[in-house]
Amino acid sequence: MAKISIIIPAFNMAQFIGETLESVLRNETDMDIVVVDDASTDNTCEIVEQYAARHANIRLMRGEINTGPGVARNRALATVDSEYCLFHDADDLLEPGAVDTVLAKMDGTDIDVAVFKYKVLRTADGAPGDMPDIDKNIWNFILGDRDSAVIELDAAVQILVTINYPWNKILRTSFIRRTNWRFATARINEDILPHWAAYMNAGRFLAINESLAIHRLVPGREQHTNTFDERRFEMFGAFREAEKLFEENPVFRAKYYPVFIIFKAGLIEWASRQIREDLQGIFREYAAHSYRNFTDEDFDRVYRINPAIALASYRKKHSGK
Repeated sequence: MAKISIIIPAFNMAQFIGETLESVLRNETDMDIVVVDDASTDNTCEIVEQYAARHANIRLMRGEINTGPGVARNRALATVDSEYCLFHDADDLLEPGAVDTVLAKMDGTDIDVAVFKYKVLRTADGAPGDMPDIDKNIWNFILGDRDSAVIELDAAVQILVTINYPWNKILRTSFIRRTNWRFATARINEDILPHWAAYMNAGRFLAINESLAIHRLVPGREQHTNTFDERRFEMFGAFREAEKLFEENPVFRAKYYPVFIIFKAGLIEWASRQIREDLQGIFREYAAHSYRNFTDEDFDRVYRINPAIALASYRKKHSGK
C-alpha cells in the first residue's frame, strides 16, 4: 500500500502533463500517482503511458466520455487504498519535496486535513508570484510568522472563504471514507463542496506556512477559471451540492452557513463582472434562484457579520438584480 495517492484529472493536457508529473516525482514518499484521463483528444494519454513505462508508481485511468474533473477525481478515489490523498491538477506543479514536507508533519498525529500555501504563475514565461490577496491576508491572520500550527476551525472561520483549490490540501483517506467526502458533479467550481466539507467535518486543520504548489493562471488559456460562457452556469449546481451539507447537518448550518453566504456572494459578484454580456440576464436568474432557501433568519445572521452582503443577498432572492 502506498503512503499517499496523488490523483490528477487530465483533459487535453499534453502541453503540461509531463512537467506536472516530473514535479510530483520529486518526492521521496512512496506514492501512487493516478492520472485520470477525461476523454482527451490530444496525446495526453500517450505521454502518461511513457511515464508509466518508466515509473511503476504511475498509472493511467482512461475515460471514454468527458465527465469533468470532479467526477474524474471521484472515479480515481474509489480505487485507492493509501493512507493519504492529494488531488492535484494536470497543469500545476508541486515544489520539490512538497509531499514529504507535509506528511512529516501529519505522521504521528490525528490530524485529518493539512493545508499549505501556494504561488501563482500568471504569465507563460515569468516567475510565480504570491497568492491572491484574499488568501494571503487570511493566511497572515491565521498563522502570522509561525512555521505551522494546528488550527481550530471555530477560531479561524476565515479559512473557509479562501479560494477553494483542492491541490493545497492533503487528507487522510480514512477521513475521506468516514465522512463520504467527494467532489461535486458540476463541471465548474466542483471543488467548493470538498473544500467546505474538509474543513467542517475535520473541525481543525494543520496549516503549513510554506508555498508548496504552483498554480498556472495565465490569461487567455482555456481552463475553468477563465470560463465565462454558458459553462459558468454550472457554478450554481456546485453551490447547490455544497449547500446540502448545511441541510444535512444542523451544527454546520448554525456555525458556518452565514460564512458560506458571504463566500457565495463574493463568487457570484466575481463571475457576474466577467460573464458574457448576452448571458447577463440568465446569470441573474440563476443567481436569484440560488437564494431560494435564504431565510429571514439567515438574513439576520449574515447582517450581523456583513450588512451589505445580507442586503445584496436579500435583493437577489426577491428581484434577481
